[in-house]
Order: sequence, then structure tokens, then C-alpha cells
Amino acid sequence: MSADEYSSSIFLSKMNYFSTLSHEFKTPINIILSSVQLLFKLLSDNYEIDNTTLLKYLTILKQNSYRLLRLVNNVLDISKLENNFTDLTLLNCNIINIVENIVLSTCDYLEQNNKNIIFDTDEEEVFLSCDPDKIEKVILNLISNSLKFTDDNGEIKVIISTDYKSNRLFIHVQNNGPEISIEDSKKIFSKYIQSDHLFTSENQGTGIGLFLCKSFVELHGGEIWVNTNFKNGAEFIFYLPIKLTADKKIDKSISDTPSSKIEKCNIEFSDVYSF
Repeated sequence: MSADEYSSSIFLSKMNYFSTLSHEFKTPINIILSSVQLLFKLLSDNYEIDNTTLLKYLTILKQNSYRLLRLVNNVLDISKLENNFTDLTLLNCNIINIVENIVLSTCDYLEQNNKNIIFDTDEEEVFLSCDPDKIEKVILNLISNSLKFTDDNGEIKVIISTDYKSNRLFIHVQNNGPEISIEDSKKIFSKYIQSDHLFTSENQGTGIGLFLCKSFVELHGGEIWVNTNFKNGAEFIFYLPIKLTADKKIDKSISDTPSSKIEKCNIEFSDVYSF
């Protein structure tokens, strides 16, 4: 491919990306406006709104507000990355606790979507330097992605394995949905390019999530990839270096409250889960 052809390809990909992003914003906005207009109409007609009807429309408003918040957060993260404004707030903490608590906070959502999630680890405590908020975003995005592509009664696994020889901690997120080809695995983390084979109109999204996962993992000195040898499903793997920040104390506390973690799940799963 020549330089001109490559530039043209990137331009078209960007145009497609912004078109998709515009659609992603318009959809929840239109749903919110329609719901509000309907409620105004019912009130203006002096229609007595029962609690069931009111709860139904409030739930619609809440879910689509979360969808907008998720989109705005992702676009802001992209903008910070592009302008080198993204800083890590590093803490020396037990990464096993961070991952396990995120997985536990998703259990109810997956069960209500007729899916199961399993957590397994070869260690109970591994302390390393990381930004808990960024790692939580990575884990939630990978689980959310798995949720989109896993059929009813499917299974998602989050597995932690440690390699002390290389001082790396590996996190595997597996699902038994469609396999990811070698061709798709090369483009799946790109910001503007999506796979026609992998995404449909129902689960296309903006393509931002996996790019952010890659960026956040690499900021930690790690790497993320698709295991193309994984059969009967898809597996994402990333590793974090097992190292401590010298000027930071060991943080053994769990900073987020349960309600805070639920809120994060609400936002991340807003486009795949009906509240």
C-alpha cells in the first residue's frame, strides 16, 4: 500500500469512526427526549401515571444517561491520551483484590443476562504498582466486551497467573463466544479501525474501548493481545510488571465502596444491559 493509499484509508476510517460516534451519541439522546416528551404528554393530558409506568421511563432515562456518560468519559480519555495529558496515579496495592472485587461486582449483571462469570488465581496476594482506576476500566471493558459476544448460558472467565521469573502478572479474560481470527486480532485494538467480521449493528459500539484498554495497559509498562490459539471462544490477555513504586507505601485498603463499584458497572454495561 502506497503512502497516499494509506492516508486515504486512515481518512475513511476516521470518517466512519466519527459517523459511528455521532450515531452513538444521538441514539441515547433521542431515547431520552422521546421519554421526556411522552411523560410531558401524559402529564398535560392529566393522565394518572402509576408507579410501574413511572419506574419504567425513569429506568430508560437512567440507562441512557449512563450510556452518554460512558461515551463522554471515553472521548475525554481519548483526548487526554492524544494530548499526552494522561497521568497514572500509582499505588502499591494488591492487584488480586482489585481484579476480584471488580469481577464480584459484575456477577449480578451477568446472571440477569443468563451468563456466568468465574474468577481464578494462582496467588492470593500480589502487590505491584498500578493505577487502580485505570486497571478497573480495563477489566470492566474486557468483561463488557465478553458479555456482548457470549450467548445465553455462556461463561466468562477471569484468570490471574503469575510469572516471577519475568516479574509479570498475567490477566486472562475468556469467553465462549465467536473466535477472533489472526486478521481481526491485528486491528481490534486500533482506534479507528473495526472488524467487519466481528462487529454487527447490535454490538458495534465506537471502537474506543479496546484502544483505551491497550493504552492504559501500555502506560503501566504492560502489553495486551488476543490469544489466537484459544479455541471455542475468545481470550484477551494482558500483563502488568510486578514492581513497586519506591516512594509509595503499600495500600492494603479497598478504596471504592460497593456502591461506587456498582456505579462503575452501570456505566460500563449501559449499552449491553437493561437496568
